[in-house]
Amino acid sequence: MNVKVTLAGYNIDSSLIRSLDRDSATPEVISAAYARISRSSKSISELRVEALADVAKARKSNQTIVFDLGHASVAEHAVFNFDVIGVSRLVTESMETLRFASFTEKSQRYVTFSRDYVIPEELSAPAHAKLKARYLRVMDALFAEYQASFEALKTLYTSRFSDLPARAREGMAKEDARYILPLATKTQLGMSINARSLENLLRRLVNDPLNEARELYAELLKPAKELCPSLVRHVEAEPFTGTFKLPASKVPEDDFPEGESVRLLDSPQDADSVILAALVYEQTQLSWEQCVEAVSGLSPQARQSLWNKVFAHIRPWSKMHRAFELADFTFELAMSESCWAQFKRHRVGTIIKQKNPSTGLCVMPEAIISIGRADHWDELLDRVEGLRDSLAAVLPELSAYARLNADRVRVLVKMNLRELYHLIRLRCDEHAQWEINLLARDIASELCQAAPNAASWLCGKSEFVTRASGRPGQND
Repeated sequence: MNVKVTLAGYNIDSSLIRSLDRDSATPEVISAAYARISRSSKSISELRVEALADVAKARKSNQTIVFDLGHASVAEHAVFNFDVIGVSRLVTESMETLRFASFTEKSQRYVTFSRDYVIPEELSAPAHAKLKARYLRVMDALFAEYQASFEALKTLYTSRFSDLPARAREGMAKEDARYILPLATKTQLGMSINARSLENLLRRLVNDPLNEARELYAELLKPAKELCPSLVRHVEAEPFTGTFKLPASKVPEDDFPEGESVRLLDSPQDADSVILAALVYEQTQLSWEQCVEAVSGLSPQARQSLWNKVFAHIRPWSKMHRAFELADFTFELAMSESCWAQFKRHRVGTIIKQKNPSTGLCVMPEAIISIGRADHWDELLDRVEGLRDSLAAVLPELSAYARLNADRVRVLVKMNLRELYHLIRLRCDEHAQWEINLLARDIASELCQAAPNAASWLCGKSEFVTRASGRPGQND
């Protein structure tokens, strides 16, 4: 065996790093060493030793290669792990839609939340004292209702599902009670992010009009700059956003019919044939046009035989072939903020959320009606809507702190079928939260009509065992 693999570095706790030589304990040396691979005949091991021996030279090399020559991917070799504590659910929106980073957040589905929420610094001025007091009263009322609903839901689910473990019943109660919580709710998360993506995030945060976002910007920038000054550079506010603002106008009525959450806006004319032709293309020497022609000339039986072979050995963890990326689907979706918090994690697709969703529209769990607390929720929704109007008069973006998990949003989504397989597999699983499970099943239904063969294995992970037992093509 001629291959040699060296574990060059790994994430370790910062308390251990502090015991090392601080000057050389920086991911910049890894980035600098790897940057030189393409231009040096030396082994990687030698390049790492050189970079570690002269950190100043490594930093200068990074600046030249990453910023002067434009090889920004070199910055991706430097990875940071951040604990982010006490941030609002609102500001996590600016973080967790970033494509190339990893986030694990304190879950409102598994953890019971105490009365802990962000009080916007914008309300600290004496002129806003009355509004701040009103804000506190409404927030306290929301958390009080959360606790009351949670206790009532536990009783409901104990009677309905006495065979389930107490922990499972409590989890069901939490995931329904959380719909009354505001986006001001404090949370915490762990974030792993490379230097290139960190720059993107920092520019996003510094452009945010909320004080909380800019405070987070400063808290992230300081340690990153100290550790990796050569890789974290373009972090200043910039006027370019690629967006525009429309003049104020009357908010139109929501035109999603009652009970509808999924609209398929655009899909390939014949997704099945496109994907099958791409699979043929990979395994032959035919041109693309010839592959399309060959597939179009197949009999229905021959096409089905090929599809049976495609899916013959699929497992819950199997990645779909890249050919499935050639089929793009565009949807408009309606969901609650609670559901959006889960959906936004599917960041590989193009996802555009409306910044100013219609007010007064919410997703109320059926269980809240069952426990007789719907009237309490409706009263709070009215108070929250009034508070939002008052907050918006100070700063339009402030009103979002008073948005609830129950509030409905609309999202424009473009994803290829490969990524949609991942989404459906995770969100149609029996362990998925009920709202995103229903949404995912409606998406899957649309896809199965648009691409009946390519989408034939769209299902949750929990359905695989049952479906696999009688599938065709095992011995083709």
